Amino acid sequence: MVTIKDIANAANVSPSTVSRVISGNSRISVATQEKVKKIMADFNYQPNHAARTLITKKSKTIGIIQKQGDKATRQNPFIIEVLSGVYIECKYHDYATISTTGEQTSEIIAEVKHLIQSHAVEGFILLYSKENDEIANLLKQHAIPYVVIGKPINNENVVHIDNDNILASQLLTRYLIDLGHKTFLFLAEMGDYEVVKDRIKGYKQTLKVANLKPSIMFTDLSRQQIINHLKALVTENALPTIIITSDTMLNQLVLSALYELNITIPEDIQTATFNDSYISAYAAPPQTAVDIQPQLLGKAAGESIIKLVKDSHIEYMNKIIPTHIINRCSTKKF
Repeated sequence: MVTIKDIANAANVSPSTVSRVISGNSRISVATQEKVKKIMADFNYQPNHAARTLITKKSKTIGIIQKQGDKATRQNPFIIEVLSGVYIECKYHDYATISTTGEQTSEIIAEVKHLIQSHAVEGFILLYSKENDEIANLLKQHAIPYVVIGKPINNENVVHIDNDNILASQLLTRYLIDLGHKTFLFLAEMGDYEVVKDRIKGYKQTLKVANLKPSIMFTDLSRQQIINHLKALVTENALPTIIITSDTMLNQLVLSALYELNITIPEDIQTATFNDSYISAYAAPPQTAVDIQPQLLGKAAGESIIKLVKDSHIEYMNKIIPTHIINRCSTKKF
């Protein structure tokens, strides 16, 4: 088995010089770096990154914290696109990524503690923004660099990457009013998440200006719960003309529920959602959606956390990624 000493002997340098080349120390001359790297390649030498991490406390790895790791979350197009953006940016800077998988908060906290204690990561990206979050507080206690994909809450000195979700919701709601809608239902994910609060806020503000009444239902990702609620609305002759969902996964459950109840889109009711994806584009019918550009959110978060762990200057603390509405067959003018 080839060791650092073998590489050092072949290159006629000290083992510490080889270690510095492996860790990317800029104080080693370019000529020496090239010589050592060539010999490493000739010997097919693979550095022991675990051992290097224990010594340098630099793992070249970014941790990604999801709000939960159940199947529905893992398959959410928003998460997939955000992670894609993070991976692309981290790979460009030669950083690896590792994601939490726990389904409950207690499990995620245990994972994060282990990653911190083992020096397995240099910084974290949180894929959500939540008030009084236990995990964010844990990172602060350990002085671990982290970036949040979501809204700033308490004027914290933390980098946030977000959309203007209030404005996005205002624009979508105004667009639907202009189509002729007067009765609305906003179907929102349960949980105290800032993104949902902002989308509801923009929706309510816009309806208030138009002298229209907002209707809001909070739900888990439960198809049966949505079916029961829609059945009750049909029985009461109170079915709205438009259902807005706070994300793609809820939108898909609504489409399935409407299909079971023989309520057709857009003839009997219309639908729109946040976060465009291939699922929205190829749904039956294709869904009008707000494109929040999740891959750009992920790339911006990846770029920011790497700057933080390298102690580089960041010009912004709150970066806003623009959104736009994509009009499809699920909505039409009355």
